[in-house]
Amino acid sequence: METVCHIEIIKDGRDFVARVHLADGSTKEYRHRVFEDALTEMVIDLQEELAE
Repeated sequence: METVCHIEIIKDGRDFVARVHLADGSTKEYRHRVFEDALTEMVIDLQEELAE
């Protein structure tokens, strides 16, 4: 088994922030006021990233 990414979700004021730390060392951040929107954008992006 191998770790593909580490996901960190925090609340910053009114925004939800999802930070994804990928195995290659890069980090992506998704920030939305609606929790589900942050997760949806993150999952779509991760699907595209990991499919390559």
